[in-house]
Amino acid sequence: MSADLIKQNHNLLKTCISYEVLQKKPIFHSYKNFCKTVGQDAMEYRDFEFWYYRFYHGEHDFDYDRSVDPEPKTLMDMPVKLMHKIGEYLDPVERAFLRSMNHAIKNVADSFPPVFEKIEITLHDTSKYWNFDNHNFSSYNKSFMHLTSVLKQPNLQVNHLSLQLFDETLNRDNLLPIPLSSKSVLISGRTTNQVVQFLSAITPGYLESICIDRLYLREGENFGMIYETDQFKQAKSVEFQSCWTSFNVEDLVHFRHLKSFKCFLTSENTFEDVPRIRDIIFTFEELESCELDYHAVSDGLLIRVFAVALEAEIPIGPLKEGESLTITHRYQIPESNECLQFKITEKNKYSCLVNIVKIR
Repeated sequence: MSADLIKQNHNLLKTCISYEVLQKKPIFHSYKNFCKTVGQDAMEYRDFEFWYYRFYHGEHDFDYDRSVDPEPKTLMDMPVKLMHKIGEYLDPVERAFLRSMNHAIKNVADSFPPVFEKIEITLHDTSKYWNFDNHNFSSYNKSFMHLTSVLKQPNLQVNHLSLQLFDETLNRDNLLPIPLSSKSVLISGRTTNQVVQFLSAITPGYLESICIDRLYLREGENFGMIYETDQFKQAKSVEFQSCWTSFNVEDLVHFRHLKSFKCFLTSENTFEDVPRIRDIIFTFEELESCELDYHAVSDGLLIRVFAVALEAEIPIGPLKEGESLTITHRYQIPESNECLQFKITEKNKYSCLVNIVKIR
């Protein structure tokens, strides 16, 4: 018998429902099978549910007149207090989906400030992947609807936001149409302009830690675009992870307001630049620690050259197998009880890792 014929005959529809009851499967699975058999538009779920449970309880009167029954309750008949109670047991992602149902439920969802521990978003030109506190999602179309349904929630807060941007054409307003409050952010972008766009979407002052990865300077771009953002100026910690994002000694003055920072630094003259690095950094009043991945353009045996320039003592004796040469040095800041403690670890002939701690 054709599905169209069944849909036109109420008794045949009820016969199909009675059959589903006899299979003793959960009602939701029964409804899915019913729709697969006779069509998605054959009967709404609440009507299917009514007849399913009548038949389940042994009431097989196909001609029962439903008009004598009281008006069925809907979600909107639920007391607001009860809605709020249910909302307490939902996480921010689940409440975000409620916002699209109707105005009253949206108001209930918005009464709970959405707070996340971690939001991770990876965007390619043909695909998107995102994670909200271990809720994983993906999409292979151009729409941002499902992603922004969470990000557009008012007063959204997150401890850590990660943005991996592999699409140069991506516009910030498509993803972050309203400011987002995050304690820390990692941005991996294709251009400095793109990084600045998305960094500017994070609430300055609330943002404490910035990490920028895989950044390539294009023609006409410079780090000044990042330095000038309020987010950078008000941050407490900044890290540049990519070796392609290398600074020179003159750039260090832009880090003076930070408690900590990490970056790659390139020098053409270690003997001249190391004392300059030391003398710039000891003036940073807020500094607690920093890490420089130091690279020299021409100096071989760099760590020894660095130590001599710093007037540090070089250890004598052979190294253990697999051990890297490490040099420590403490520099007393003039006219102060504070000092800088240097720990210099050799990476190779042309680079070393320099950890500096300000001791008060």
